[in-house]
Amino acid sequence: MDMSKMTSGVPMVRIDGAKVRNLREAKGLTQLFLATSVGVTTDTISRWENKRYPTIKKENGLKLAEALEVDVAEILECVEQEEVQPVAAEEPDAGPDEEPALQPAEEIAAEPPLPASPSQSGTKFAVLAALLVVLLFFLGWWLYPGSEQFTITASRLLPRHAVAGKPFPVAVTVASNSTTSLSLIVRENLPKGAVLQSAVPPYSAYDGKTSEVKWLRKIDGSQVFAYMVKVEVQEGSVAFAGKVALPKGAGQQIDVGGDSVVEMSHFHWADADADGRISDEEILMVYDEFSEIKGLAINIDQVEEIWLGSGYVWNAEKERFEVLP
Repeated sequence: MDMSKMTSGVPMVRIDGAKVRNLREAKGLTQLFLATSVGVTTDTISRWENKRYPTIKKENGLKLAEALEVDVAEILECVEQEEVQPVAAEEPDAGPDEEPALQPAEEIAAEPPLPASPSQSGTKFAVLAALLVVLLFFLGWWLYPGSEQFTITASRLLPRHAVAGKPFPVAVTVASNSTTSLSLIVRENLPKGAVLQSAVPPYSAYDGKTSEVKWLRKIDGSQVFAYMVKVEVQEGSVAFAGKVALPKGAGQQIDVGGDSVVEMSHFHWADADADGRISDEEILMVYDEFSEIKGLAINIDQVEEIWLGSGYVWNAEKERFEVLP
């Protein structure tokens, strides 16, 4: 394989756009995800996949392979299987995200070396030995690049119970000890009969048929992914599940831990112990866990109204909570 070349001192690699596109589609990733992970535009990803700019910076090649969760060798072009064609010069209107094209090696004129004299034998041997050491170092760096060791955790916070057809909040906290920003995908699989009402931050995709909601984000340290949902199931329990797709090096994906089951009943979601009232401790818990999530559409006025009263009851006929004086 054409592992790398140099252009103006910048390490370059020649990628196979078709392989990149096939891997991306097989993993269900979007060009937007690859662009976010590499730090380029979606137009650049499209140009790479269509072989308009087959030679890219080695740094971007490593990021691209990491986003696709494969070794970089799997996206390189196999030059021995086809003739090396001259690479077209970069168009005048190319943006800053495009990669410089490489000139074919045949076009680089090389002057024949002068015959070495016996007195130069020792010097030539030392030079060759030094070049060999540099080559071995470069290959070792290429095959075993250093990477930051970090961990990622994901935990879900759910109310213990909720009323059928009434919205309640869910929060998934993803945290990392990485010193750099990380691109990741958060997937939440809602239970059967669930309807997503809103999400903070806004979701990247939501499939109402499969009840799956996705976020594609970069996080620094930690990020809360919250949403309001209602479930039409009248009784019994409903289960939530989710996964987080991670950068290569932290594992391909992890399950979202924490709470996973909500019991469908006639108690308000903020009434944690289901005793028919919202206590001081329970309203403080609501404020600590949910009310500080900006943009989350919690009916905090209703929670406060029930807290100020002596209790509440669920009026099934009118489908509303009634506060007791």
